This record gives sequence, structure tokens and C-alpha cells, in this order.
Amino acid sequence: LATRSPHRINCIGLSLVNVEYLDVREKRLYVSALDLVNGTPVYDIKPVVPWDIPGHFNPSKPLKVPQWVSQDDTLSSVQFSSEAKTSLEQCILHGHLAPLYKLVRKKSKKQKQTQSEMETQVQTIVNDAKEAICEVLAQDPRASNTSNVSKKRGSKKKDCGKVVLEPYKIIFCSIQIEFIVLSGEEEEEGEEENGIVQVLNVKPVDFDGVDFVDGVPLVGTSTKMNQF
Repeated sequence: LATRSPHRINCIGLSLVNVEYLDVREKRLYVSALDLVNGTPVYDIKPVVPWDIPGHFNPSKPLKVPQWVSQDDTLSSVQFSSEAKTSLEQCILHGHLAPLYKLVRKKSKKQKQTQSEMETQVQTIVNDAKEAICEVLAQDPRASNTSNVSKKRGSKKKDCGKVVLEPYKIIFCSIQIEFIVLSGEEEEEGEEENGIVQVLNVKPVDFDGVDFVDGVPLVGTSTKMNQF
């Protein structure tokens, strides 16, 4: 029932309510200002995050939130491998990140684009795309409560007797990004604290024949990866 994750979009409605009373004995929560019709099911209750509605709350009366809401859990840095950098540039050249990141070629024969101008444009677009990808990955989009063990945060597997991190994959435009998160310190529950993201590879994705739910592609093992 995630409502803020960029890769689990859904149609669940949200209502900001006032907590009036909690009956611990009867296990009942009483709220007011609920904009629902009678009989509407309530699937979940979450603490409000102040920055979801900038300027809504009175600064003279600070909103009380759990520590896990207010703490800064942004990962410290995002690093691209040389293979990932090259693959990202190739994806841009082949239009896999269009229309957000695409080359603009001059149509007029009198205004031919020089090799230097083309290289500068490519580098600018690559840097812009990398910056956007870094912002997404720094927020750690990996699932933390999934039943699929291989996709849990910090999941590991054995390879030739060695324990290695299982790469996680997300879709960005029409490319698939493979990455892992390294951490110097491990929490008791296996969570990484302010780790370093390493982008291992970037691959173009063929969405022909892929099912979509609310505009989100259902990418699985049968999804075809394009080759350059």
C-alpha cells in the first residue's frame, strides 16, 4: 500500500485527519475531518509527513512525528561503473530516454552540427540523466518488506562460496538500472545506514507485449532487453 514510492504507484486515496482519541482497551482509533462516505473501507493508517504539504502546518506548533519519519536516511553517494556510464550514453544516443533526454539535431544543411558540438550536447544530456538517476537511487527505492527474499534491502547470495550482494533492478524511462548498495555498518535488522549506491549496468528495455497497470510496466523475466 505504498503511496510515495516511485515504482509502486496505486489509486488509493489519502485523507489528512485529526486524531481525537485512542481506545487501547477496545483497540479503536477515533478521528475527525475524514472525507469519506459511509462504508468506505480503510486499508491503512500512516503518520503524516510534514513536507508532503508545505506551509500547511503551523510552525509555532511543531508536528510530532516518529523518529523514522524525521531522520535523514538518504544514501551518501551514487557511483556509476565504467560499463554503466558507457551503456547510459549509448541508451541516450539510441533514444531510449526520449523524450526526457534526447539529442536535438539541426535540420538545416547550412547549420551543420560539428563533432565538438555533438559531443558537448551528449555529455550535457548524460550528466542531466545521471543526476536524475542519482536522485532516485539516493532515496533507496528497494523494497524493504517484500516476501521475495532476493529483493529485500541488503539481500545476499552465495556465489562460488562467497557471499555477494544481489543486484536490484528498477525501470527509468525505457532502460533498466542494475545497482547494489554497499555499507560500512550493518544494522541489527540487516538495514544499511547511509550506504553507497553502485550502478553496475544500464540496459534498454523492449516494452512490446509488456502489460501495464496504471501506466506502470510489469517487468519480469520474460521482458526483452534490447541490444545496441
